Amino acid sequence: MIRRKIMRSRPQEPIPGKPFHRYVMDDDSVWTEFYHSENGYLLRFPGLADFEVSGDGRTVVGYPTEDSDETTVEHLYINQLVPLALSRQGQPAFHASVVTLEGGAVAFLGKTGMGKSTLAASFALRGSTFLTDDALLVEEAPDGCKARPSHPSIRLWDDSVEALVGDDFKQASPISYSDKTRLLAGDALTFCEEPRNLLAAFVLENKDSEIVAIRHLAGVERYMAWLENSFLLDIEDNELLARHFEWTHRISGAVPTFALDYPRDYGMLSDVHRAVREYLVTIGK
Repeated sequence: MIRRKIMRSRPQEPIPGKPFHRYVMDDDSVWTEFYHSENGYLLRFPGLADFEVSGDGRTVVGYPTEDSDETTVEHLYINQLVPLALSRQGQPAFHASVVTLEGGAVAFLGKTGMGKSTLAASFALRGSTFLTDDALLVEEAPDGCKARPSHPSIRLWDDSVEALVGDDFKQASPISYSDKTRLLAGDALTFCEEPRNLLAAFVLENKDSEIVAIRHLAGVERYMAWLENSFLLDIEDNELLARHFEWTHRISGAVPTFALDYPRDYGMLSDVHRAVREYLVTIGK
């Protein structure tokens, strides 16, 4: 549970001291700066917004810049602040897209640019439904792990839209920091509104494979695959870190996990679908 409030715009004044953590993009630009504050944390998205997060992760207050817009701030809140704040509450959250398949759901883990959204959209356009585009929230239960739904939209680059979707889909308002198109769920791109049992996870690799290649991950490699794709608000809080390592260990041990590599060719997506489904059959044996 998170209490949210978006305030009027304000300039991003210099913040005393250095951030204790940064998210940096591939072009070396800073995406997020993490600061400790008197009452918790301050997260700065340069040029976009500041967000104050309470020490327990249960309250988020946003301060857009004058150049920001409501859609952009809402997207930042849903896709960045919610999983980070929930991680502070002890809720496991991971960078992943999730789709439903026979008997439950499958997650595709990976950093930005690995093809998670394209893969999720391709499944959702071919009889599956999707639960989330980029933030997997895991609900632990006695009978296994469940994937919780997030926002009913998927962001795709123009080439993916052209190859997979065409012009017959409702687009959401654009966000200022990305050229991706946001597609809203509808009759063809169907959204799943209820949690689903997490049957397996596939960690996307990019090794220029010429075929669809899947291999089982075990032990430390499996654990690190989950850890490296997790959301965590405070990397300096030893108690939170210990809990984070513990829940990541539990989830990575409970969910069959595979490395998935394939040519980033739209014509290969049917082969990827077939291979993923075949591996799900082997899990049940």
